[in-house]
Amino acid sequence: MSLSEVIAGVVQPLFDLMPQIHHRPASNEWGVVDSWLRTPRLFSGPMLHVPAVTHIEIYPRTENTIDTGLQSLTTADGKTVAVNATAIVRVVDPLQLREVSNVDGWPEWVAMNIRSCVQDIVSGHGWEYTLRRGAEFVEADAYHPLGCAGIELLQLVLEDATESIPVRLLSPYGA
Repeated sequence: MSLSEVIAGVVQPLFDLMPQIHHRPASNEWGVVDSWLRTPRLFSGPMLHVPAVTHIEIYPRTENTIDTGLQSLTTADGKTVAVNATAIVRVVDPLQLREVSNVDGWPEWVAMNIRSCVQDIVSGHGWEYTLRRGAEFVEADAYHPLGCAGIELLQLVLEDATESIPVRLLSPYGA
């Protein structure tokens, strides 16, 4: 650790007690200020705040693509399949989103909700039915929980939907 890092570590808490001006959010961003003294609120102009007692977050207003990752699932008719879902979402109420999801992890929270809907649909139906109508049902199942969290689900697509043969190289139970 160098001398400058030690000095910065000592001086930084002092700077956090001094008022600072946070830049104005861009036109395609939501600005949320959270203080010990007031309830969270939106802001659109420059914000004078004390970092030690005030937290500022920026959320995008534009569409975001959320990739949920590849899932290996078993259908109701016993087939092992690999499914990946990709969603296009937009934050419409960041205050509501903050209450439901983790502050820094809202995309992961959205992805986990969509993954659970995909698992419910694929596990509860046959493979042919899932291929034909699965995306519609996943979108319908995910729409309400995401809407209650301030997220608008614009589109959902099931990608990489294929039958697979699972091969496990390592057993969780040992050798």
